[in-house]
Amino acid sequence: MLAEAELDFLVELRGCDGGLSLLPSPPTVPKEHRFQGGLIYSPMIEIEGRVLAPRSLGGHRMRLWLSQLKSWHFGRYQPPYIGDIYDRTGELPGGGLEAMLYIPEEAWLTAVECLNTIWRRLELRGVDGDGRRMTVVDFSFSSNALPPP
Repeated sequence: MLAEAELDFLVELRGCDGGLSLLPSPPTVPKEHRFQGGLIYSPMIEIEGRVLAPRSLGGHRMRLWLSQLKSWHFGRYQPPYIGDIYDRTGELPGGGLEAMLYIPEEAWLTAVECLNTIWRRLELRGVDGDGRRMTVVDFSFSSNALPPP
């Protein structure tokens, strides 16, 4: 389903739920990245969406997760990692399109507030599709609930 070299998505945002994951840190996580010495945590927001575009995927459900981007990693040959889009159809009951997006830590509180008040649409671009996964190279949220003309 995600086999194109580049694909632009338009997603209607239908609802969101916040959360905080806190769990024991595996020994492979460096101590400086652990919370209180032995834990890892991840504040995350789950968003329920419906694909409006591309037309071939129109109407499909898309689950989105927003997480904090703690630091930027710029490479010489690759764009910064800001997320992925997955096709999980058939993997789990209710599986389908999913995306993980990273919001800069400094913008986290603003993003949470806007998700709960004005944002109604997400535009995102995926590249390098291999049939099951694409890399997100840009995304933007807006309050406009209608697709562009």
